Formats: sequence, structure tokens, C-alpha cells
Amino acid sequence: MDAISFVLGVKSSHLRSTQLKELLYHSPHTMGPNEIIKKASVTVVLQENNADFRFKRSITASGGSEYSINDKLVSFQDYKAHLENFNIITKAKNFLVFQGDVEAIASQSSADLTELIEIMSGSIEFRNEYDILKREEKNAAELSNSSFNKKRAIAAELKAVLKQKSELETYEKKKSELVKLNVEYMLWKLLQQDSKIDKDNSDIANLSSQISSLSSESSAANTNVESQRRVQAKAFKDLSKADKNVKLIEKQLEENQPTLVANKEKSDAISKKISILHSNIENLSSDSKRQQNIASKSMESSFGKKYFKSQSDEANAISEYYKLESRLNSEVQSLSQLLNDTTLKLSTMEMKKSRAEVKKDELSKQLSEKKEQKRAYNTQLSEAKTRLSDSSSNKDKLISDIAKTKKSHEKIKAKELEINEKLKIILQQISQTRAIENESKKERKDAEILAALKRLFKNVYGRISELCKPTQRKYELAAIVTFGKFADAIVVDSQQTAIECIRYLREQRAGKATFLPLDSLSTNSVSDTLRRAHPNSRLVIDVLEYDSKYSRAISFVCGSNIVCDTLEVARELCYNRNLSVKAITLDGSVIHKSGNITGGTFSKTGSLKSSLDKWERGSINSLIKTRDELTISLNKLTKERNFSHLIENLEIQLADAETQYLSSNDNLLRINRWLESCNVESKNFERQLDVVDDEIESFSSEISSLNNELSKASSKFNKASEPVFREFCSKYNFSSIDEFNSIIENKKKLSKKQLEFDNHISKLENQILFEHEQLEIINNDKSRKQSLLNQVNQDLITTQAEIQALESTLSSQIKQLSKLRKAHNDLQSNFNSESNKLTEARNLYADLTSSLDVVTKSKSVKETELAKSLDKKLAILRKCRLESINIPLKSGSLASVPISLANISTRPDGISESSHVNNPVHNIKPDYSSLPQSSRAKLNSKNISDPNSEEAREIEFLETSYSSKIASINFELSSMAPISHAREKLNALQQKLEDSDKEFANLRNVAKNVHARFSVVKKSRHELFTKMYQHISQSIDKFYKILTKSNMFPIGGTAYLNLENNEEPYLGGVKYHAMPPLKRFRDMELLSGGEKTVAALALLFALQSYLPSPFFVLDEVDAALDLANVVQLANYLRLRSSQTQLTVPGDESEITSEKNSRKSKGKKPDPSNFQFIVISLKQPLYERAGTLVGIYKDQGSNSSKTLTLDLNQYPE
Repeated sequence: MDAISFVLGVKSSHLRSTQLKELLYHSPHTMGPNEIIKKASVTVVLQENNADFRFKRSITASGGSEYSINDKLVSFQDYKAHLENFNIITKAKNFLVFQGDVEAIASQSSADLTELIEIMSGSIEFRNEYDILKREEKNAAELSNSSFNKKRAIAAELKAVLKQKSELETYEKKKSELVKLNVEYMLWKLLQQDSKIDKDNSDIANLSSQISSLSSESSAANTNVESQRRVQAKAFKDLSKADKNVKLIEKQLEENQPTLVANKEKSDAISKKISILHSNIENLSSDSKRQQNIASKSMESSFGKKYFKSQSDEANAISEYYKLESRLNSEVQSLSQLLNDTTLKLSTMEMKKSRAEVKKDELSKQLSEKKEQKRAYNTQLSEAKTRLSDSSSNKDKLISDIAKTKKSHEKIKAKELEINEKLKIILQQISQTRAIENESKKERKDAEILAALKRLFKNVYGRISELCKPTQRKYELAAIVTFGKFADAIVVDSQQTAIECIRYLREQRAGKATFLPLDSLSTNSVSDTLRRAHPNSRLVIDVLEYDSKYSRAISFVCGSNIVCDTLEVARELCYNRNLSVKAITLDGSVIHKSGNITGGTFSKTGSLKSSLDKWERGSINSLIKTRDELTISLNKLTKERNFSHLIENLEIQLADAETQYLSSNDNLLRINRWLESCNVESKNFERQLDVVDDEIESFSSEISSLNNELSKASSKFNKASEPVFREFCSKYNFSSIDEFNSIIENKKKLSKKQLEFDNHISKLENQILFEHEQLEIINNDKSRKQSLLNQVNQDLITTQAEIQALESTLSSQIKQLSKLRKAHNDLQSNFNSESNKLTEARNLYADLTSSLDVVTKSKSVKETELAKSLDKKLAILRKCRLESINIPLKSGSLASVPISLANISTRPDGISESSHVNNPVHNIKPDYSSLPQSSRAKLNSKNISDPNSEEAREIEFLETSYSSKIASINFELSSMAPISHAREKLNALQQKLEDSDKEFANLRNVAKNVHARFSVVKKSRHELFTKMYQHISQSIDKFYKILTKSNMFPIGGTAYLNLENNEEPYLGGVKYHAMPPLKRFRDMELLSGGEKTVAALALLFALQSYLPSPFFVLDEVDAALDLANVVQLANYLRLRSSQTQLTVPGDESEITSEKNSRKSKGKKPDPSNFQFIVISLKQPLYERAGTLVGIYKDQGSNSSKTLTLDLNQYPE
């Protein structure tokens, strides 16, 4: 193996040495001690088309290698190329398998298998070029993309610059349009203010004359009100006295009425009770008579005892008869025995029948008694049901009446309680409100000023303390402390409104006030962590109720202030947790952000009380009216709620009714039980009667049969007995012995009947005693009921007398009440009339006062509107000067308009003609000729003051049109932001774009060329690899099946290859899987050594089938195979092998193999010329080999020698 591997170019690292010198053999027998062999060589001779090719590899003295072909030195590359012409690939070692390497071939990694296929297919020759071109293609693509992105960025920038140029032109156009529109709009607004100023001056003069007239009329009306009030007070006093008398009589009626109703209901109940007692007495009388009848019948039944006691004594005759009968029985024993037996049976049957008949009579009697008893019970049951129904109806009616009465009583009490609570609250509010009404003159003046501001300016909302309210009363003190100086601050919509309100206060000399404009307040957002700081703390802003539109002002005033339940909680937050907040407790204590503690306000006095009262202010007149209404309702309810006597009487009657109901119910249940027991007993008696009737019928049939038998036996016996009893019959004067026998038989029957009568008499006596006791009980009950009836009748008479007395008293009281009510109604009418007169006088005075107030306020409003118009005109002129809006002027100059805000406020002396003349606004006269004539005509209309008129709507539309146009142009201008140097930048970008376009074109051509070259190399590499892979993939399963099939498994196993990268398979791995026969799938590493060997051989044979070498050396590949697999391998090798000749010359080893050379890779040779050289220790391979080669040691020459044996010469 070393020689073959050496001569075919295998590296020394793969041989059993690390250096070539170690392969030289030194023989101590043939060489001297000083001799050293420095050279050696191996030659292999390959024959093709009758031509020899000698490949020789030598070890030089320096330890290197020399290669020669046909004794001509060549390089290793040429040497390897000539070997590859014979399909001997040194790197792939496709011509041999080393000892122990066969299993590693099957277990090699997917990457190693891929590399092996690349080497044998030749695609590996393109790998370096493939990698280089791939990197070049990637770099070229990146450069091309970078250039393209650069070009695109320049194009985008150019597009943006074009847009900037267009925006610059549009901006300049819009700017000139805005200047023109601003001039026209300012003139329009100035014309509006001039029109308002003229109109306000005229209205103020008219209102001044109206005020003087209304003041005199109001004074006269006030005098009339005072006079009418005194008359109304006297009428009210008389009415109150009459009302008191009416209430006294009504109270007496209320006290007597329930007593009368209760007595009437008691009378009705007693009448019903009397009726029931009469019914009970009648029932008891009928029961008494029935019991007397039963007792008398029982006495009569007992009289039958004396009739059945007579009997005859014939002892001698009977004694003699029995002696004769004994003699006769001895003479005619059999006949006598028959007669006695028959007689005995007959007497037994008759006795049974007799007992059955007696039993039947008793049962019939008991059944009739039960039926009679049942009829009595049914009668009692009907009466008991009637009584129970009446009792139940009466009880239900009383329960319903009591429930209704109680429900009405509860409703009245609940309503009375509700009215009392409301009345209590109203009285408290009246008390507080009256205290509030007594507040200082200054506070009332402040309230009037705020009302005036709300009338004059629609966007004045109110004071902070009025716009919000704590969610609970306990937070009021903390909220007021939080508000502090801002509690009376007035909230307005904007800073302009605040300035106008301040100006109005100055003009009216109404004092000072703090204003909070919503549009300019600066607030900070509150962190949510403060809301969760402590369970007993919350933000002040969270405990207030307010409209959302005031949230900015409330947030400004409250800030991040926290309200805490106790001072300890406040200290915890401010000192322990170091929260930078102002903490206020419920009692008014404050911990400031600086850490200082203020004692707070612990009493509601001074300004604090005033602030708190603002949340509780209301109309005192409305509260008093509500109080009077509640008082009247309460008086009505007091009259209606006197139900106590009526409920007590009803409850007493209900108790009696329930007792009666329970008694009736118990009686009904008792009668039902009796009736049910009676029904059960009756059915039992009927069932027993049926049984007894059947028994009697059966006994009668049996007696009839026995009588026939006895008659026959007696006839025979009489014939035999006649001689014996003849003398006896003549002695006692019997016609025959039969006559005596009948007498004896009757005697026996009589004795039996007597016994039965005695038993029956005993029973009757017991029953008589029971019935007498029942009669006594019924008579006692009847007497008791009669006594109770007499007592109830007496109660009824007493109750009826009381009712008559009460009805008489009530009648007189009702008449008296009618008279008093009539007088009360007259006084009420008089009081109502005087009250109406007073109301009319007050209304007249209120109307005059209101009119005077309205006219006065209207004048103030007009004066304020005049000042506002002047200020608005000044503001417009100031805006024109500040914004450089050059409006046309007839006289004056915008330079005279003051710029400072301090000069805008009105003079404290108010409005006067001198101030108008000296005002710089009057010196400036705008030129309105540039305004459209239609716009000027609209302001001259008389209906302009009516906001619903067509002219007012047109003015408003025109104002909106100007504002929207200006706002639209300003919005467009603010969003444009033009760039002044856009035109210069455009030219530079156009040149830059042209240069970038040329650069991109060049880089794209380079990328195309690299891609084309890479595609060619990729295609070649792919085709070579795929061609070999497809071949071995298709053939490996065939080889594996040949190596694994047997008689037991004729199909064999399965083997296949998988690609990890289908697109470029050489970049991924090739996985090899083999499944032996009847084995499940497992990884190659988990197969046994023999299974791996078979799989590796299949892979080797598949590779050889694509690129077959002239020979194939297998070094102990069968080491892990069992005998069956060795035989299978040997058969396959024999099938594929050709004749092999091996010669061993003297100095060098030569291996001669007849083989056709392969000029093109992938060409499949003739299978008959394939040669295997197998090194093995297994006998089946020896038996099936074509030639055997043996190696042995020659002792003489101390070297290896060979022996060959051609087995093809010997037949199998």
C-alpha cells in the first residue's frame, strides 16, 4: 500500500512516515554496517491500446521526490495531469482505500463530501476564480448603487430647489396682495368705529332725559306700597284667628271619628259572632236528639235477652239414646263412622256459615252506622267550611284595612319627615342668607360692579370662588386658603377684555379688581405622582367642581397644592418625602414650599367667612316662599295622620278574627280527620262484607253437598238402626228416631244462639253507656254556647248605644265646623284681595325701579361703548402705525398716534367733550374713497343695530370675509418660508447632476462586465458539480441495494443524498443517509460498524462509477463485515472485475493493469475491464477472487517475495 500510494503521488503525511527517507528499507543481512541507502523508486506500468506508460517516483539523496514518465523527468503537476488522464485523482484518492478508513468515508461531514465531489468533478478548479469574481461583483454593485443613490439625492435636491424657486415667486405675489387687503380692511374697521361713535353720542342724550322722568314716578309708587302693606297686615291677623278656630274643631272631629268607626266595626263583628253562635246551638240540638235516638234503640235491642233463655231437660232420654247409639255403632261401625263424619263436617260447616252470617250482620250494622256518621260529618264539614271562609274573609279584610291604614300612615309620616328635613334646611339657609344679606356695603358694591361688567362684556365669566365649588363641604376651608388673594379674582376670556374692564373701572371710579385672562395664563402640568402621594391626600384641583372651560384659571390658582386630612399627613409629604408642594390641611393649617408652617384659619370670621358664604348665597325671597309652602303641606299632613285609635281597634278585631279563624280551622281539620277515618273504616267494612259474602256462598254450597251425603248415609243408617231404636221410640212416644235427632239438633242450635245473644247484649250495654256520655257533653256545650250568646247580645246593645251618642256629638261638631269654615273663607278672600293689591303696588314700584335701573345702566353701557369705540379706533390706528399699514388720510398723520400701552388707558375724569376734542384720534381723518361703495352703503342703513337684520348679517359676513382672507394669506405666508438664493443654487445643481449621471453610467458598465464573467464561472462550476452529483445520487441507491439484498431481504436497503443548498450546491453540504433492510431511519453516526462499511462501499462504488480509475485497491474493507456481507461484497467485486496480472521484478515493484485510458472526465468505461485489488483476511474473498497474490518473507534475501495463483484456470 505504501508503494502504490507513493508512486501515485500521495503525500507522505498520509503514509506511515513523516519524511520520505523513512520509507527506505535498510537490510542488515545484505548491507554492510557502513552502507547507507539514499535512493529508492517505485514504478507503475499502465497499458492503454497496447502502449505502456511507466510512471516512476523516486526518493532523492536529499530526501525529495522526482517524477518521471517513460523515464523522462517531469514536474509534479504534469505527473498528476497524466495520471488524471487515466482517471487517477491523487487528491481524491479514488483508486484506493486505506486500512481502517472505510467507515470514515461514510461518516464524513457534509462539507467534506461536498469537497470530495468538487475534486472528482473538477468544479474545484473554478473555486478560486469564483470567489474572486464574486467579491468583484459585490464591490461593483455597491459602487454602482452608491453612485445611483448620489445621483438620486442630487435629483431630489434639484427638485426641492425648483420648488423653492416657485415658492419664492408665490410668496412675493401673496405679500403684495396682503398689503393691499390690510389697507382695505383697516379702512373698513375705521369706518365702522366712526359710525358707532356718532350713534352712541345721540343715544346717550336721549337716555339722560328718560332718567329724570322715571325717578319722579318711582317715588310716588313707593308711597303707595307702604300704605297697602298696612291694610294687608290687618287682614292677615283676622285670617289667622279664624284659622285657629277651624283647626280646633277639626282636631275634635279627628279624635271622635276613629272611635265611631271602631265601634261600628265592633258592632258588625258582634252581629256575626251572634249568628255563628245561633248556628252552633242549632247543630248541638240536632246532635242531642240524634244521640237520644241511638241510646233508646240500644235499650230496645237489649230486651231480646229474656226471650232466648227457655230450654227442655230430657237428660234421661238423651242418656239412653247415647247407650243405644253406642251399641248400634258397634254393630254397624263403618256405616256409623260415615254418618258421624258427615254429621261432624256438616255441623262444622254450619257453624262456620253461622259465624259468617253473624259477622255479616255485625259488619252491615257497623257499615250503616258509619254511613250515618259520615252524613253527619259531611254536614258538620260544610258548616265548618262556611265558618272558616267567613273567618278568613273577615281576617283578610281586617289585614287589608290595617295594611292600608298603616301604609297611609307610613307615607304620611315619611312625607312629614321629609318636609320637616327640608323645612329645617330651608330655615338654616334663611338664617345664613339673612346673615349674608347683612354683609358690608363694600361687598354689595363689588357684586354690583361684577354684574355690570357681565352685562357690558359678554366674556366676563365671574369670580374664582363663584366658578368652582368643593365636592364636599369639608374641603371648603382648604379651597379658600388655596385661593388666597385670587378668591375674588375675575375670570375673563382674553387680555383685551381685561384691559377694557380695567378701563371701565377707572372711568366709573369703582375701585380695583384682579383679572385672570384665560388666553395668557401660564400654567404648569401637575404630575400624576402627586395624586398617588398618600391615601389621605389629594390635589386641591381634584376636589373642586367646575366647568372645563375655566380649567386654565383654576389650574393657575391651585397649582400643585395638596389638601391633607391631617397635619401629620402634610408633614409626611413635605418633610419626610421632601415633596416641593404647598400642603393645606382640612382645618386650614399650611406647610409652604419653603417648609414654614402657618397656623391656618381656625374660625370662620372676617374675609374668610365672607368667601365661604359666597358658595351658600341664594335668594331670600325664594327661600321664604319655599318655607311657607312646606309649612302648609306639613299642616295638611298633620290633619291626615291621626290613625292611632283606628289602627288599635282594627288590631283588636283582627286578634278576635284570627282566634276565630284558628278555632274554625282546627274544627275543620278535626272533622276532616274524622271524615277521612270514617271513609277508611267504611271501605274496610265493605271489603270485609264482600269477603264474608263469598265465604257464606262457599259454605252454603258445601252444606248442600254434605246434606245430600248425610241423607244417603242416614237412610242406610236408619234401616240398620230401626230395630235398635224401636223400643226407645215407643217408650218416649217418638214416631221415629229421626224426630228425636231433630229435637237434639235444635237443642244444640238454641244453646249456640243463646251464647251469641249474651255477647251481643254485653256490647249493646257498653254502647249505651258511651252514647249517654256523648249526650251529656253535647248538652253542656249547648248550655255554654247559649250563655255566650246572651253575653254577646248584651255587648251589642251597649256598643249600639255608644255609636248613637258619638253620631250625635259628631253631627253637632260638623255643623259648627261648617259655620267656622264659611267665616274663614270670607276672611281668606279678603286677605287674598288685599294681598293682590299689595302685589300690584309692589310690581308697579318694581317695574318703575327696574325701568329706571335699566335706563341708567343703558346710559352707562352707551358711555362705555362710546369709550370702547374710541379705544378700538385708536387701537386700529396704532396697529396701522406698528405694522406699517399706510392707509390714505384726509387729515392728520399716523405719527401722532401713541405707541406705548400706557397711553391707551382712558383718563380718570371720564368722557367729556373736551377729552374728545383733545383726543389724537379726532385729528386723524381717514380717506374712505378707496373703499367699495357697496361696503360704505351698508354702514349707513338704519337696521344696522339689529343683529338679526339683513344688513347686520351682511356686515358680519364682510367682516368675516376680510378676516378669513387675511388669515388665509398669513397662514400661507407663514408656511412658505422662501429662500432668497434659490435661483443661484438651481444652476449649480443642474451641472452637478450631469456629472453624477456620467459617473453612474461608467460604474454600471463595469458591474455588468464583472457579472457576466462571474456568471460564466458560476455556470461552469455548477454544471460540473451538478453533473457528478446527479449521477452518484441516482446510482448510490442501486449499489446499496446490490450490497444489502439477500434471500431474506430481496429488495435490500435504501441510500440517498440530500443537498443543503439547492441553488448553489457547492456552497453547502451534501448529506448521506443509509437505511439497512427493515431498519428505521437513523443518523449515519448511530449505525453499526458493518452498516457503516456497507454504506461507505456503496458511496465509493457510486463515485467510481462516475470517474473510474484503472484499478481500485481495497485494504481490509471487510474487517467489520459479517460472513453474509463479505460474500455479498465478493460477488459484487467478481461481477465488476476483469483479469488482473501482477508481476514483481527484482529491484522495483511493477503493477501492470490492462485499462483503456480516459480522455474525458465523466466517461463511463466498460465494466468488464474494471480491476480490484483486495487485501483481506476473509475466506469468501479468496474463494471468489480471479487471482491470489501472497506476500511472504524470503529468509535468504531478508526481503518480501510474492506468490501468485490464477484461479480462473480452475473451474468452480
